[in-house]
Amino acid sequence: MKKNVVGLIGILIVMSLTACGNKTEISEETTQNDVQTDMVYNAYKNKMTAEELLDAFIDGSVDAVDTADPSSAWNISDLNKDSQGEELYSIGERVDLDNDGENELVICGPYGGIYLDCRDDKVYEFARGDGSAIVLSYTYYNGDVWIMYSNDMNAGYETYHMEKYEGADNLAAEMNFGEELIDENDPDSGMKYFWNGKEVSNDEYDAFCSKIFAAQENTN
Repeated sequence: MKKNVVGLIGILIVMSLTACGNKTEISEETTQNDVQTDMVYNAYKNKMTAEELLDAFIDGSVDAVDTADPSSAWNISDLNKDSQGEELYSIGERVDLDNDGENELVICGPYGGIYLDCRDDKVYEFARGDGSAIVLSYTYYNGDVWIMYSNDMNAGYETYHMEKYEGADNLAAEMNFGEELIDENDPDSGMKYFWNGKEVSNDEYDAFCSKIFAAQENTN
């Protein structure tokens, strides 16, 4: 009888230890799940607004991504200086350049500078001036903001390309217009004018341009 009692006690001890082991495993698993949940919650809680992302870019803690090459990125400290070490770029206004209700950041600089947009929790390069043939600016037309690229580097020849966005990744409309010499070899031949590939009269061209350039914002 005594042997049976001792055996029963031994079985109970083993069962108790096994149960304690399971409790520890469950406790560790629960702790890991709690940590993961807290990480997700904190990431959501700390998600930055577009304005906060732009602030973070300005103070150098967030890089800008090139829309054309998402694998590349650059920091505000990478912006060029002139030969005397003076800054070529400066922080400009915040304007809703893509008509989506959120402001983009204008960085004023050579050839119209750079425009930055925020989406998917990142700062993206939205538009950039690139030489005398691609001078960046923006204007207001028919109640919307349009991005404009200008080329007036050659005498007797001016062209302009405009883009309207509805969100930075949604190009909604484009326009092209300009003027050039009737005879490029004869500066006295007079000018011809075009809009979206069609030739228009001088009066039509001037009427259109007066609206565009009156509302234009240069960002050099």
